[in-house]
Amino acid sequence: MEGFALHASCWGRVVRFPYACEVHERSMQLLILWDLDGTLLTTDGIAAEAMRAAMREVVGPSAPMARTAYAGKTDWQIIRESLPTLAPELISARLHEFTAAYLGRLEQQRADLVARSRLFPGVVAALQELRGRARQAPLTGNIAAVARIKLESVGLLPLLDLEAGAYGDDHHHRPELVPIAAARAAAYYGQHFAGRQIVIVGDTPNDITCGRLNGTRTVAVATGPYSEAELQEHGPDATLPDLSDTAAVVAAILGS
Repeated sequence: MEGFALHASCWGRVVRFPYACEVHERSMQLLILWDLDGTLLTTDGIAAEAMRAAMREVVGPSAPMARTAYAGKTDWQIIRESLPTLAPELISARLHEFTAAYLGRLEQQRADLVARSRLFPGVVAALQELRGRARQAPLTGNIAAVARIKLESVGLLPLLDLEAGAYGDDHHHRPELVPIAAARAAAYYGQHFAGRQIVIVGDTPNDITCGRLNGTRTVAVATGPYSEAELQEHGPDATLPDLSDTAAVVAAILGS
């Protein structure tokens, strides 16, 4: 009975249960892509203020700037909507200037960012519990460097593989981030992820749409601007009020 062999090795230790390695390998074929703002953390408005200031710094005081909702959008999309008189091609060409200005302001405010940013209930426990069961990376509208600063500010860098994620400076249209993350994850982990091997976790209808358009599973969390009822109208595979019930989070994400 090969499956019960006590001498079999898995993760560098003796296996005392049948097919433990096989179960582990199956579970690690799942890629969880986490949204950041509104799902895992909040910066209490600091990042949004810095973003608006950075846009004004780059385009000057006289350029018309529109107010737009930020939730569920990429930074690149937010800039395009905030500066409607500028051609998309011009915004794309100057995205590096905006990134530098945005990062500079966040660095200047790093102490406040650390003091005022907070994690939502259950985040660390959920990430730690899922860590041995699936691959985990960000899929966020944040520019990559901004995502790193935010995760550093709340101590989450060790729990997510940033190299396997996708970010708001990769593409302005959020659904396009999923294949980018899948390709990076394949290179980083040495395995392929597609369809329902990928789970998108987020707090807005845009996160749900992003997953649906790419054939992934979607889990919606009502810690952002939308209620559970509002999120359910968009047809996620599961909804949660927050991440505080670790067992419920694991069941929703793993589909068990």
